[in-house]
Amino acid sequence: MQGTLSFAVTGVLSTLLSAPLWAASSEIPFDYDAFIISTENTQSEHMKQLIADNQQFSSTVVQACDNIQEQNTPLTEWQALGKLQKQWRNSARQWQRIQVFPLGPNVDTTVRLNITFWPDKKNLVERKMRAMVQQGTQPDIHQGGIAVQGMAASEYLLFDPGYLQRSSVHQTCPSLVAISQQSLKNSEALLTRWQESEFLAHWHDAGLGNETFASTTQAAGYLLAGLAQSAEVIAKDKIYKPFRLNKDKANSNLYLAENWRSGLSLDNMQQNLADIDQMYHGTDGKNGPHQLLLRKGFADEATAISEQLQNVRRQLSQLADYGDQTFVSTEARNLAKAIYLDIKKLEQALKKPLVHFDLAQTFNSRDGD
Repeated sequence: MQGTLSFAVTGVLSTLLSAPLWAASSEIPFDYDAFIISTENTQSEHMKQLIADNQQFSSTVVQACDNIQEQNTPLTEWQALGKLQKQWRNSARQWQRIQVFPLGPNVDTTVRLNITFWPDKKNLVERKMRAMVQQGTQPDIHQGGIAVQGMAASEYLLFDPGYLQRSSVHQTCPSLVAISQQSLKNSEALLTRWQESEFLAHWHDAGLGNETFASTTQAAGYLLAGLAQSAEVIAKDKIYKPFRLNKDKANSNLYLAENWRSGLSLDNMQQNLADIDQMYHGTDGKNGPHQLLLRKGFADEATAISEQLQNVRRQLSQLADYGDQTFVSTEARNLAKAIYLDIKKLEQALKKPLVHFDLAQTFNSRDGD
């Protein structure tokens, strides 16, 4: 997910919003400290879990590749293949949970590309990986750039049907070991970058007011605005492009879908919407922008977001039912178009309450990196 979210303070109302100005709804509870802490802790735990998943994957890769007896085995017959694919998927799914968080240093495009490269029309990952594998037992992982240094590269080695058919364990292991170790380093760097960022310090102390957040309420507004951009990116990159919705009679293009080789494209979107839902309603189950909007007296806007989230998640579940036919079926493409339009409605619903947080669109979400 890529892009730049921008918002800025336009006045002093944000500092006043922390008080229960709307008597009719002031009895609705909202724990400002719990909101800050739970959101912060959730992101940290997600990153720690990604490190753990990548550590397990890298260790299994090394162990499997050390088995001398299987060096000449075709990949399709490699006993460790199924286990490695499962562990790779665990890491990929965990990355989706981090990917959707819309604020802080990890929003940076380069940081995200270090974790995994995005599909492109030129099929850069395959071209770079073919060259890397041909280097033999000592591949230079840095020569191919970020396209071969993350999960998209190891996905190619473990899932690409053409590569699996023509390759052996001996051909694959040097590159797979190097990439799995680099992925572990990338995830460790992700957590370090987060922990040491000025953004995190400002988020943690939002209740005291600082140069990034005038108040906890304003921090919640930034999160709400960021979720709107996350919805926008999902609609554009994960639906509009692979389903080729720019042309009425065009055929969908599976090869532009995120993680198409591993079959996680639809799973990713469902996970993304589930995490947007969780952040909106509160990572602790209650103290999120939704509850704050209710407390401030904006029940209609809060409910509209909740209902649209439910609607999109229901439709994504229906799209997943098409399985292997998702990027082939005309009916699936029509449903994808409807989902795209509804995610755009969700984006607008998330943006509508921003006026209550006194935000204008000039703030950079990467401030504080």
